[in-house]
Amino acid sequence: MLDIREKLAAKNVPLADFQAINALLISKGFLSRRDGGRHTKLYDVAHRAEDEIRETLGVVYGAELLHDSRTKHYRLLPFGERGDGLPDPGEDMEIRRELKGSVVKDFVVALLTLRILYNEQIGQRQIEADGRVSVRVTEFVTTMKVNFKSELPAADFHRKAIFAKLRKLGVADLDIESVRDLRNDEVVISIRPEIETLVYDSVLARALRAIEEAAAEADAGPVPDDADGMDGAEEADVDGDDEVGDTAQ
Repeated sequence: MLDIREKLAAKNVPLADFQAINALLISKGFLSRRDGGRHTKLYDVAHRAEDEIRETLGVVYGAELLHDSRTKHYRLLPFGERGDGLPDPGEDMEIRRELKGSVVKDFVVALLTLRILYNEQIGQRQIEADGRVSVRVTEFVTTMKVNFKSELPAADFHRKAIFAKLRKLGVADLDIESVRDLRNDEVVISIRPEIETLVYDSVLARALRAIEEAAAEADAGPVPDDADGMDGAEEADVDGDDEVGDTAQ
């Protein structure tokens, strides 16, 4: 640790600030300059001491530090960088500690839904000055149902836990108390551009593709094992095979 102290001193980085940055990243997993106040100062310090922070977190915790200079934020990826850019509920102790096992799936679906809405608003150029996009909670609920055939938990406690975690991860802001009424058009979710470093487009596309494939299989129904006894069975089998082949393609 003496080597780290010397490096920090050479960069004029106060040890107290260095410790505060590491503590914030470990507890929250996220540091954004856009959050203002002390976060702005700590981000600027982190930018000067990025190599030392990366070294400390990597050696001590085995975590990967991600820096997005465009949106000016740092994100900590536990247990090494995940290729899909989405937290793995099976590994992420932080998520499992804050969310009941029964709603972890709802949390992941909520993340994916936010990314869908974010992409849609960006495509329509409905972007605010700070890069955020705003959507009504009713739009969020509808998008979740249409794309994932899923709904938020009925229990108010679980809903609040999901949105609190989304806010903590720096992907969305909203009044947590307002999620009691999901039919209120006046309730707005502000989706932050930092969501891009947590949910990659690739994992979103993969999730939607998996849902489409599952729906296609369900619509196709079971394929008969034996068509014996049917009139024109041989001809029917050929036609049927062609249809299944077309569907699969």
